[in-house]
Amino acid sequence: MEMEKQLSQLTAGLSRMENKEAKIYFLTQDTEGRAVASVNLNYQYVKYLTEAGFNAHILYEKKEYKGVGEWLPKEYTELPHANIESGELKVGPQDFVIIPEIYGHVLEQIKEMPCTKMVFCQAYDYILETLPPGFSWVNYGVTKCITTTDAQKEYISGLFPSIEISVIQPSIPDYFKASKKPKTPLVAIHTRDPRETMKIIKEFYLRNPQFKWLTFRDMRNMSREEFAKVLGESCVGVWVDRISAFGTFPLEAMSCKTPVIGNLPILKPNWLSQENGLWVYDESKIVEVLGNYIKNWLEDNLPAKLYEEMEKTVAPYKEDDERTAVVSYFENLFNEKKEEFKNSINKLSPVDANA
Repeated sequence: MEMEKQLSQLTAGLSRMENKEAKIYFLTQDTEGRAVASVNLNYQYVKYLTEAGFNAHILYEKKEYKGVGEWLPKEYTELPHANIESGELKVGPQDFVIIPEIYGHVLEQIKEMPCTKMVFCQAYDYILETLPPGFSWVNYGVTKCITTTDAQKEYISGLFPSIEISVIQPSIPDYFKASKKPKTPLVAIHTRDPRETMKIIKEFYLRNPQFKWLTFRDMRNMSREEFAKVLGESCVGVWVDRISAFGTFPLEAMSCKTPVIGNLPILKPNWLSQENGLWVYDESKIVEVLGNYIKNWLEDNLPAKLYEEMEKTVAPYKEDDERTAVVSYFENLFNEKKEEFKNSINKLSPVDANA
């Protein structure tokens, strides 16, 4: 009877995968209305997959979930959602649960669930914060990982050599583009720590009183469209984030034909080169570089080579390419899982003595 039950479950699971009814859950943090690039990417994946016919959901922990309605378009808020606290996370062997690297405690909670467990690692710096000493993702049944850069893949492989890691590079939406109007004396500034933002602004005005008319705009807590609009109008972007993994902001700025001044992160993103921005090793030099940049911008003395390199850099980061990569990845996952199910069904199926 037990074998018959297993055979029935496997057959039902295979049917659900063949019909794209197997569930794909992307666990997502509640940012309480704040725009966060990693959350945006989760929603983007679920959007691509649902449009391709997959049964994909945004998964969240608590019943109270503010969501992304304040900073993403309505089409994202209307995607399928499920809640762990309400008991809506119900999975079988045919289903997939994708957990961000920051949710080590959830890996503990779901380790006994009969599903494929994966990690979506967008910020390598948080991996070890959420793991007890001596523990690995493998201890929680994780077999696969998606990440966004080759450097992150190399880092993760060093920690968890048995886990299969795939790189899918994010895209930059088409609405990140240069304003049709001339650039304005506006500096778009994006840092991980708001205190760093204020420090740069105050130091700049003290060291460059001749530019006291220059305006800074902290890029926190904006809708995606407003974010793109401000970048399109700005004469330069300032980026400070040493532990950034992919670095969305510089690519968004380059797409708007807005040069970037920034620090070099610890792990070099795939897109970064010496020619496509004004990069510094020492963050204390950013104000000095910014002052020189404003002087050259006012004198229309910026090198054409910089803009050429920016255009080359952003060319590969198209939404259609990202969509194709995401859908293809999950199609391959489904195909692998279906083969596993077929092999298990064949082993459990009774042998016909007359065959």
